[in-house]
Amino acid sequence: MPVFANDVLTESMRNSVTADSYVANENRVAGVRRGRAQETPTVFGAAAKSVEFSDRLRNHQRATRRLVCEIPCSVELVLMDGTLYDTGIAVLRNISPSGALVSSFELDRGNFPAEVFKIRMVLKGDPYAGIGIEATPVRFAMGIHGVGVKFDEIFVTA
Repeated sequence: MPVFANDVLTESMRNSVTADSYVANENRVAGVRRGRAQETPTVFGAAAKSVEFSDRLRNHQRATRRLVCEIPCSVELVLMDGTLYDTGIAVLRNISPSGALVSSFELDRGNFPAEVFKIRMVLKGDPYAGIGIEATPVRFAMGIHGVGVKFDEIFVTA
């Protein structure tokens, strides 16, 4: 029987353990069954059932969970050189600590610029009135005609 440096077995245990049973036991501890690894190791079973884990699998690109909402806001589309491109209104459809989905745009020009821009929003209605957000668009949501944004700055207007 091979001797392992970190084995701490009594003499009677050492005599009763064969090399085959030792390997079988090590495989069981490591999560290997019948020569192949399990899909989800036992130690991760509880984590795999958690809400955060399933959210990560479903939407792996999001850093944080989003909450569904419907908050009206005024919007300004600002070019990177600071030029105001367009103004209008929109609705926040979902929000998280790091970003939001903005849709239902009603813009004066009726379009988005064909260059890099930021969206400056001021939320309306209680309890959000006066909260301002400057955000960078990261994706366009074609099905609902919305824009996914990442927050750059959150401020309070007077």
